[in-house]
Amino acid sequence: GQGLLPTQDEITSLLSFTFLVLIVATCSASTFGQPLRGGGSTSMAAPIVVSPTSRHTATVIWLHGLGDNGSGWSDVARQLNLPWIKFLLPNAPSRPVTINMGASMPAWADIKGLSPDAPEDEEGTMKTRQYIHDLIAEEVKNGIPADRIMVGGFSQGAAMACFAALTHEVRLGGCFVLSGYLAMRNKVPRLVTKEGVSTPFFQAHGVQDPVVPFMFGQLSSNVIQSLGVNMKFKQYNMDHSSCDQELKDLRDFIAASVPNQSLPPIPDDLHSLSAKELKQILKDHNIDSSDCFEKDDLIRKVQSCRK
Repeated sequence: GQGLLPTQDEITSLLSFTFLVLIVATCSASTFGQPLRGGGSTSMAAPIVVSPTSRHTATVIWLHGLGDNGSGWSDVARQLNLPWIKFLLPNAPSRPVTINMGASMPAWADIKGLSPDAPEDEEGTMKTRQYIHDLIAEEVKNGIPADRIMVGGFSQGAAMACFAALTHEVRLGGCFVLSGYLAMRNKVPRLVTKEGVSTPFFQAHGVQDPVVPFMFGQLSSNVIQSLGVNMKFKQYNMDHSSCDQELKDLRDFIAASVPNQSLPPIPDDLHSLSAKELKQILKDHNIDSSDCFEKDDLIRKVQSCRK
């Protein structure tokens, strides 16, 4: 309702929050973080892939937090038990972080300062947004519709996923923001698309979070809702981490937004199908066709799918 929309003072408070959030995470190494280290490179390793265990009909792109890497959430992705979904878990490049005295660590964008008027790393954020959009485009190219693709993440990764979803030119299947916040706070209202704001959102936050304080998560949710987004915001008795109930609620959100799709019926006249079409039917039913050397071999295997 209108009573939940942020006041100007609240939005001003949000301005200083983005940088405060991540300096704490940097110095304390959050639950999912790694120790700081010098050096580094802005090159980006390929995403970790958690493959679907049944017919692939949806994809979730999940961005980790500051100092972490793609494997940090891979076990959680498996535990969600969504067999029709492929999880892509990108790895942030190691880059110098200004408020970390220039030392490098995995980060989706630089953090330049802590004051309310400190500039955001717009270049880094826009590059990460493009990277996310490119991952989406690749999935679409491989046959997964945009409305069957979801983006999300934790902490800084959640902020990047949120920004990418709000500014995407096509409505996505959904976006989830775990212990996160709103990035590009000054430019989001001008950059959002009508397709972006039509994407369903799920935001989860711990009331005891010392890194991204709960009030800032709530403020971010209010700002996002003020853009016209259908946002489901839930709070949990946890700190800057995760909990079983949050993951259950996340699973429910994903399953409702990009539900499993039933297999199309197998055609009666299999002889009219090409070998490629027969192999696709077998693939959809998780049946290996590598031992089929003739079309009749494929037909016999496809017939077994009906039993």
